Amino acid sequence: MKQKNQNLIAGFVLAGAAAVAFAATTTEAAPATAAPKASFVKGDVTAGPAGALAKVKRGQQLAAGDSVKTGEGARAELTFPDGSVVRIGPSSELKLDGAAFDGKSKQVKVEAELVGGSAWAKVATLVGKDAQFKVKTQNAVAGVRGTVFRVNVDKDEATVVKVYNGSVAVGGAPAFLKGDDAECKANPIKCNRKEIAPPMHEVDVKQFEHLLGQMMQVRIGKEGASAAVPTTFTTEEDTKDEPEWVRWNNARDSGKDSEKSD
Repeated sequence: MKQKNQNLIAGFVLAGAAAVAFAATTTEAAPATAAPKASFVKGDVTAGPAGALAKVKRGQQLAAGDSVKTGEGARAELTFPDGSVVRIGPSSELKLDGAAFDGKSKQVKVEAELVGGSAWAKVATLVGKDAQFKVKTQNAVAGVRGTVFRVNVDKDEATVVKVYNGSVAVGGAPAFLKGDDAECKANPIKCNRKEIAPPMHEVDVKQFEHLLGQMMQVRIGKEGASAAVPTTFTTEEDTKDEPEWVRWNNARDSGKDSEKSD
């Protein structure tokens, strides 16, 4: 279920700032490319550059610029060199905009775009002032550090960010195409917005408008982050909402998942 032109950025920054691609930097040397490996694959999962998607196998190395798509009932888990994990739910698409990791400094930068569907992230503790982990969709910017959270893009294109552990800052998305873009008519929310730099640009903490703590959530629609109101949620409510997705991710996070990858 692909949602067109969604640019929510979920960034994991030093300020403890979410809502689902990647890079790492060091002041001493150029960062090494460190795209993730597919650590779990179930069902119809394909990946690759635009127009050239192919079936993904467990252990396969992905590349910056690749998109990962899952079919109905399918799931995938991507693991980065620092131990951070992003899982992609059924009928979803995640684009890896960039990934780099410096093994010596442990600095990591990850940037991805959740085009549609759902993503769950368990982020390792980031080291260094330049370390950052972002997941973007259409409507918001989120930043996290050492946190477990998930991002959903609903059918109405609203973005939902839920935090399970740690803290997440969420704000309005700074990245939209120009108002004269050819797709502007089909996507009015993108009209009259300022064009931004290519992937891997920095997100200033001042852009964040809401700070979510453990078991807090926020839903950001086309009206923007400033109109959103964070609320709390319970484990029971979350499990009832998407029981299988939540159960599986909790089991993977705790190391108790016995399900075998394809």
